[in-house]
Amino acid sequence: MNLLDKKPKLTSIATFLVATGFSMSSWAIDLQPGDATAPPPGLRSVQLSYMNAERVGASNAKMDQNQVQFRYTQAFELNHQPALFYLHTGTGKNEPTGALAPYPADNGMIDTTLVFAYWPYVDRASKTFVGAAGYLISPTGSYSSDRAINMGENRYRWAGQIAYQTRVAPDLDWMSAFDTLWFGKNDASRSLANQLGNLEQKALYSAQTGLLYHLNKHHSFSAAYFYSEGGETVFKGAAQNNSIKSHRYQLSAIGQYSFGRLTLQYGQDIDNNATLEDKHRVFLRYTKFF
Repeated sequence: MNLLDKKPKLTSIATFLVATGFSMSSWAIDLQPGDATAPPPGLRSVQLSYMNAERVGASNAKMDQNQVQFRYTQAFELNHQPALFYLHTGTGKNEPTGALAPYPADNGMIDTTLVFAYWPYVDRASKTFVGAAGYLISPTGSYSSDRAINMGENRYRWAGQIAYQTRVAPDLDWMSAFDTLWFGKNDASRSLANQLGNLEQKALYSAQTGLLYHLNKHHSFSAAYFYSEGGETVFKGAAQNNSIKSHRYQLSAIGQYSFGRLTLQYGQDIDNNATLEDKHRVFLRYTKFF
């Protein structure tokens, strides 16, 4: 007998939760503090990140997430303007707990993101930048149609983003960005109610804004706010009436040292009508520039 059939008490939870194969990456394209600053041509960087998150939902449904992420960035010049390319990938584990504990966890690769960014406007004297970026997220992550919970999403996603950053005070930068995320089809999605079918999803629209304060030459702090709306799913041809409205924040402490840059970030949801909310999300990042 299937494990899901042995747990009838989970029926209401399964009905409430989105039939997305239960991966956790269908959110906004978050920028890190200072990301809208145009890089000098030829600059390269490698970033290693550790993420720990706890997500909670109705009826004591919980999900613990741990990831180790890798990013390689190469900056160059295009039409005499700054541009860059980066590759972002990693590995981790999604572990259901609480009411979701009967479902098997998944560990393995996350989906890989390829990004191209271009700055059509740069004024380094006033530290004002306008940048645009395109994202392609490919289904390289761990996925099985036999599981309801996966690291990957088994579908392509792509996004467009525009960002603006400027110096508003002697030691204070303001950054704002808007992005739209589109989703391909997952032809083998399994819901927590143990149904297998096609999953489609409408576009997700997101905006973010934040301040970056430079305490001194080596240390800075940032506070950012994020809003997302849209992303309703359609499972087996039926709209799920589960459009997202999400408000969240993130705080960052950044240190620049001779061996590289260290960033500690903490965030959580302020208000979120999605099935699982971030109770906390912590990042520890190390970035080395070449």
